[in-house]
Amino acid sequence: MLQSEAMSRLYLFILEIVPLEVGRTYADLPSHLTLMSRFTSDMSPDELFHIVRPLFEEAKPVNLFFGKTVELGPKKVIAHMVDSPDEQLLHERLRTLLDKTGVTFQYPQFIGANHKAHVTQREGVDFPPKTQLLASAAYLVEVIDGQRIIRSRFSLRGLVGQDMIG
Repeated sequence: MLQSEAMSRLYLFILEIVPLEVGRTYADLPSHLTLMSRFTSDMSPDELFHIVRPLFEEAKPVNLFFGKTVELGPKKVIAHMVDSPDEQLLHERLRTLLDKTGVTFQYPQFIGANHKAHVTQREGVDFPPKTQLLASAAYLVEVIDGQRIIRSRFSLRGLVGQDMIG
């Protein structure tokens, strides 16, 4: 594809709170933690998958410790705040990798030091303070016309130094 033919696409990465189905389209995502907020890239989902796969293959499951519930953002969503050094580290490593690929962050004010890990409250799912959860998967999500399409799932198993098949 010629550079002038490249199409900018909108993506985000999330950590699994409830399992999602690769290939499925959601109007609203079920409970999840946004690991990296929306960014645009000319890469296809497959190209992006291959770039980030080594990072996620090395990543261990992420311990999430839930704290207070607060209102966030202009939409005043109710969010369960999460304290997780593991999540912060993975967020930073992913940001560094994405920076190298030349993506454009849609909300740069919500990445890096200003990233506030949280899970938006969804009906039927609650995380009282002091709840702990182990997130063992991340997803690449593409946003098209307001719909969220699950493009890839990455198992977080910390495979550094182990033989990998496939």
